Amino acid sequence: MSLLLLVFFILLPIVEITLLIDIGGNIGAGATILLILTTAMVGMVLVRYQGFSLLRDAQSQISKGQPPAKALAHGILVLLAGLMLIIPGFFTDGVGFLLLLPPVRSLLLDFVVGSIMTKFTADMFSTRFYSSASSQDRGARPSSANDDDVIDANHIVIDKNDPES
Repeated sequence: MSLLLLVFFILLPIVEITLLIDIGGNIGAGATILLILTTAMVGMVLVRYQGFSLLRDAQSQISKGQPPAKALAHGILVLLAGLMLIIPGFFTDGVGFLLLLPPVRSLLLDFVVGSIMTKFTADMFSTRFYSSASSQDRGARPSSANDDDVIDANHIVIDKNDPES
C-alpha cells in the first residue's frame, strides 16, 4: 500500500510535470492549457454518458432479478476514469480515457477478479489446513492435516418448491 502511495504522490506528479513541460514546449503554453481543459470537459461528458448507461444496465439487471455486480464494477472504474480526467495532466487523461473504453474495463476487471480469486483459492485450499485441537490440548499447537485425514460432514437438501425442507 505504501508503494502505491509513493507512486501516486511522487512519481505521478513527476511524470505529469515532465509531460506538461515537454508538450508545452512543442505547442506553447496557451495551447497546452486549452488542451488540458478540453480533455477534462470532453472526459466529463463521456463519464456522464457512460455513467447513465451503466445505471440503466444495473436497473435492467435488478429488474430481471440478477445482481448488478458487473455494472457496479464498471461504474467504479468509470468513476475512477472521471477522477483521472479531472486531475490536470496528459498521463492521467490518457489513463482516464482508456478506462472509458468498455473492453479495457472488462480486461482490467478480469485481471483483478482473477488475481483475487487466485489468492482466495490459494489461501483457502492450501496445504495449511489444521486439524482442530481437542479440549485436552487447547494450548498445544495444531498439527497439519494429512492426506488420510477424514472430515465428517452432514448435508441437507433444501428444495425451494417443498415447504417442508
